[in-house]
Amino acid sequence: MRSALPLVLWLLVAGPATAERVDGVAAVVGDEVILISELERASRPLIERIARERGTLAPAQVKQLRKEALESLINDRLIAAIAKRANVVATEEEIDTAIAGIALEEGVTPEQIYQAAAAQGLARELYRKELGSQITRMKVISGSVRSRVTVSEAEIAELYLQRYASLEPGTYIRARHILLPWPKAPTPETRAELLKFAHELRERALEAGDFANLARRYSMLRSAAQGGFTVLRESEVSPEIAAQVLPLEPGAISEPIQTDHGVNLFQMINSFDPSKVELEEVHDVLYAELLERKTAPEFERWIESQREQRYIGIVLPELQ
Repeated sequence: MRSALPLVLWLLVAGPATAERVDGVAAVVGDEVILISELERASRPLIERIARERGTLAPAQVKQLRKEALESLINDRLIAAIAKRANVVATEEEIDTAIAGIALEEGVTPEQIYQAAAAQGLARELYRKELGSQITRMKVISGSVRSRVTVSEAEIAELYLQRYASLEPGTYIRARHILLPWPKAPTPETRAELLKFAHELRERALEAGDFANLARRYSMLRSAAQGGFTVLRESEVSPEIAAQVLPLEPGAISEPIQTDHGVNLFQMINSFDPSKVELEEVHDVLYAELLERKTAPEFERWIESQREQRYIGIVLPELQ
């Protein structure tokens, strides 16, 4: 569960970015409704982020993003109904443990996690309530889906060979990475604006300790979904990045680094030599990664079977 928690933090704090709430019903799931305001809360941050980086989105692109957000909300309603019937609920102790896990993974204190949520509009109790809902969701999925998923020792050993034993000896760096790409046909003014924004993001990360959250929200790399997590080989890092990143202490954040691709921010996690990493040291981490990979397709099959058993009606005309 812990590996998914930073993503949970992002999902929770991203929502309140919406300044207005539109009343109305977007969809009906069984005897419950999904409000248009909920849909706006779920979809607008992502739409705004993509539009900010790529320019104005076509109506068809916006429609597709909203449809995907609505499908996710429908799935959440189905899972919540299953949890209610089975009397599955997150305890206060589980919520405390989850917050401690988020804080440990992000390298901050639990109080800083609350502060980061508050800065995005979620008061302490509301944050705990919504995090509890996410934990309940995970418990339902774990009981209904993960019980069908197995990870063998042979699979763990194979991933270890790919991840460590097959790498050449040397120093590698684990870090989090945010890339803010240059706009099309950048001018000195637009470059200066992007650089200024990168400095603002760095300050926010230093103040709130939420670099991973910011990476998920603003980075345009595929690693954004994993909080910007990446592994760099010291001998292959470009000079401009090496000069800033290699001297960093764990947890430290680089100054904005300009490259041909855009402006970069890095947060150092640690460094390692794969030739010195034993399987026993990373066994549990590799197991959790493989479990997550195999759970995703099984979840899709399971949730589809649940959808077939409940009435689902899309009310919003433009998403029908």
